Order: sequence, then C-alpha cells, then structure tokens
Amino acid sequence: LNYKVTVLGEVLRPSTYSIPSERLTVVDAIGRAGDLTIYGKRENVLLRREENGERKFIRLNLNSSNIFESPYYYLKQNDIIYVEPNEAKIVSSDYTRLRNITIVTSVITLLIVLLTRIH
Repeated sequence: LNYKVTVLGEVLRPSTYSIPSERLTVVDAIGRAGDLTIYGKRENVLLRREENGERKFIRLNLNSSNIFESPYYYLKQNDIIYVEPNEAKIVSSDYTRLRNITIVTSVITLLIVLLTRIH
C-alpha cells in the first residue's frame, strides 16, 4: 500500500511524494526532494505529524548523529517536513523587496517631474 509524505520549504523540489514502502526516513524524504538548498536550516527541520487526532510539531537537527536514534526518524502516513530558510535567505528576500520599492519610487518621481515640466 502506498502512503504519502510532503516536503516543503528550502528544498530543491518541494512536493508531496507517494512512497511504495512503509520504511521512509526523514533523510530519504529530503533526498527525494532534491536535498536542502544552500538556504535551508539543517539544524531546525520541522516535522508535523498527526497521531490520534492530535497534531505534533517536532524539531529535528539533521547535523546531529542523534537523528538516527530519534523516534521520528522514520516517517508515517501524511507527515509533513518543512525546511526553514536561514538568515541569509531572509536578508536577501528583504533586500529584493527594498530594491523593488526603490525602483518603483524612482519611476514615480521621474513621471511626476516629467508631468510638471510639460505643464
């Protein structure tokens, strides 16, 4: 019987993956998603799991060898893995937004100057 897991965030191919076997690990799932991007936080991967109608949110450190002994190392049906962006990604995102605001403001200022010169 197939089951599915979802890998989101800073991975190369975020998606929902159907798994033909019952033994899928966190590392395998991230590998199927193309591994973490350079912006992914390896030390703070979030696993969302629903058990007995209760949602659990578990933080996993992929840099630690303890991950292999974790009770959450093997995934279950409908687990969701979210790889958070690191500070470099957040800063670059803010920089892009600031650059776009600056460009729009410059264009508007230029249009206003041109319109005042015409009249």
